[in-house]
Amino acid sequence: MDLRITSTPALIGINTIPWKVEIQQPKADVELNTQHPKVEIHSEQVQVQIDQSKCFSEAGLKPISELSKENADLGHQKVMEGIARRVRQGHELAAIHKGGNPIASHAAENAFHLDDKEFTFDLIPKSRPKIDFIGGTVDINVIEGKVDMEVQVNKPIIDFTRGKVEIYLRQRNSIQIEYVGNSLNVTA
Repeated sequence: MDLRITSTPALIGINTIPWKVEIQQPKADVELNTQHPKVEIHSEQVQVQIDQSKCFSEAGLKPISELSKENADLGHQKVMEGIARRVRQGHELAAIHKGGNPIASHAAENAFHLDDKEFTFDLIPKSRPKIDFIGGTVDINVIEGKVDMEVQVNKPIIDFTRGKVEIYLRQRNSIQIEYVGNSLNVTA
């Protein structure tokens, strides 16, 4: 018997739609408030005081009030020395009976030795000027700065599309049986 069997297999078709994820991340919102630091500097200029009055006084350059006082003091001293000399000479004369020649010695002293002068060589001024420094302060004040920061975090935006898998029968299976012979014996 000549039979021809033809079969076609079943075929499956698959359609896929891939899944899709889109993520967007918005930036955070940041707000900054800044106070800058400050430095305050207050300075007082230094004052220099130079007192040369003693140097000038030693050089003979004195104010009239000081010169008058010195001359008055010197005059008073000389008057007191003259009074002391006269008292001493008076006592010596009163004691003439003890011996000696006080009149001759007084005459010699009064005539020749009252105006004895001494001369010396000296350099002026002897003293240094008096120098004083007043003030000259520096005050520094630092004011700290601040940074105030507010941050608002934004959540991510996620868009998700589900994927699909579709399975379908693309081709049905089949079996075909055919007789391909010349004669068919249908008797049995």
